[in-house]
Amino acid sequence: MVERGHKQLKDALVKMCGESGGKWKNYLPLVTLADRVSIKRSTGFSPFELQFGQLPVLQIGIETKTFLAVEWQTISTTEELLQARTKKLKGKKQKNSKNQGRTQ
Repeated sequence: MVERGHKQLKDALVKMCGESGGKWKNYLPLVTLADRVSIKRSTGFSPFELQFGQLPVLQIGIETKTFLAVEWQTISTTEELLQARTKKLKGKKQKNSKNQGRTQ
C-alpha cells in the first residue's frame, strides 16, 4: 500500500520533469523539501513544524521574502504548490552553484 501523499510527490515530479522524465532524481530532494515545509490542509501545519515545533529557516527565506508567498490565483492543487516551491528552490540552487564557481 502506498501512502496517499506519495501520489502528490510523484505528480509534482512529473510536472517538474516534463518530457525529460529521466531527471526525476535531480528534483526529488527539492520536491520532498518543498513538501515537508508546506502547510497541510489536514493539520494546518507543515510536517517540519510538527516534527521540530518551529517554522523552518531556509536560506531562501532569509535572502528573499517571497518563498512562502506564492501566486495563489494560479495554484489549485498540492502538486501545483509543490511545483511552484520546487522551482524557487531550483533557482536558488542554481544561483548558489553559480556563486560557488565565482569563488573558486
